[in-house]
Amino acid sequence: MLARIVEKIGQIPKFRVFFYNLFLSWPESPKPLMSELRAAYWRTHMISVGSCSKISHQVKIKFASRISIGKNSHILNKVILDGRGGILIGDDVLVGFETLILTSTHNHRDPNVLIRLQGMFQKPIIINNDVWIGARAIILPGVAIGKGAIVGCSAVVTKDVPDYAIVGGSPARIVGTRNGT
Repeated sequence: MLARIVEKIGQIPKFRVFFYNLFLSWPESPKPLMSELRAAYWRTHMISVGSCSKISHQVKIKFASRISIGKNSHILNKVILDGRGGILIGDDVLVGFETLILTSTHNHRDPNVLIRLQGMFQKPIIINNDVWIGARAIILPGVAIGKGAIVGCSAVVTKDVPDYAIVGGSPARIVGTRNGT
């Protein structure tokens, strides 16, 4: 019942930001209840948010209408989701705190034109099922992270990550696999 009330309030433009900032971003709030209420709120703005998914406090979401989160996924506190290019997060995904998932960046190829004048480009990010993204990782535009992969803390992912690979570093490279090799 409470989740439905939150969803309805999320649909009222004048109250949406005020309500979210005042009630749903409090870090001291009871965690399970507030995570569920934040997910209910974002269901009104995103393509979809799966059942039992949780969104922690102080998560910043831009262009929510281009983001989809599967079931049983957890987005921890202070994560930034930039959905301009589109983000697809699968089922059972863990996104560690302060992670940046960025789908847009600046063009910079022409050295004869100032970077600020070259515009921006967007590319979608796909995070498949059963992925763990460690704290403070950065996922850059156009990346696909394979099923069952692990992205280490503070890794900067610039290229696709194969299924069940473990990556770390900047730029991220394969440091192992989940089958032990």
